[in-house]
Amino acid sequence: MQRARLPRRLAADFHKHIETRLPALRPSFEAASRDTGLSWRLLAALGYQESRWRPSAVSPAGAQGVMMLMPVTAAKMGVKNVFAADENIMGGARYLSYMKERIPKRIHDPDRTWLAIAAYNMGIGHLEDGRIITQMRKKNPDRWSDVRANLHRLSDPVWHTRVKRGYANGRETVQFVERVSQFAAILETVIPETMVAKE
Repeated sequence: MQRARLPRRLAADFHKHIETRLPALRPSFEAASRDTGLSWRLLAALGYQESRWRPSAVSPAGAQGVMMLMPVTAAKMGVKNVFAADENIMGGARYLSYMKERIPKRIHDPDRTWLAIAAYNMGIGHLEDGRIITQMRKKNPDRWSDVRANLHRLSDPVWHTRVKRGYANGRETVQFVERVSQFAAILETVIPETMVAKE
């Protein structure tokens, strides 16, 4: 995936939080990685985009915890205490894994992962609508780069009235996926695989 540069302030905050907030959460991300097979750095990047690694975070829409789970999603993923970081991170990882399973099997990584992260943010239904619009425009609905270029049309009545679930903020989802990608790339650079997590 082509990545723009992070805004300087956001990059500075992220590097600071790698030192101050990530150490306490890293074992939970690694446990969730072992459970789901997803990269712990990718899960950590997703958690950072969602909450800035704040276990007590709550969004205006009611999403909660590190991975910003909606109450119904948390319950579905078996999370009993949404503000317990280990449970929340495991729930978020399982939800991302669930989204990834719902992406058509013919789609391979990395497209499969980026589409799953988009679905984590906007819902699988809106993502499917975005893929349908991508196909309508004679582009490849199985490639994230093509879907990415068309998701913004879900906020355009010319397009969103032609699909099942209607309006969605596709631009927001595109930025969401891009940020997760940027954060994951930084984590891969600053925390090499050979480092051992502190107990």
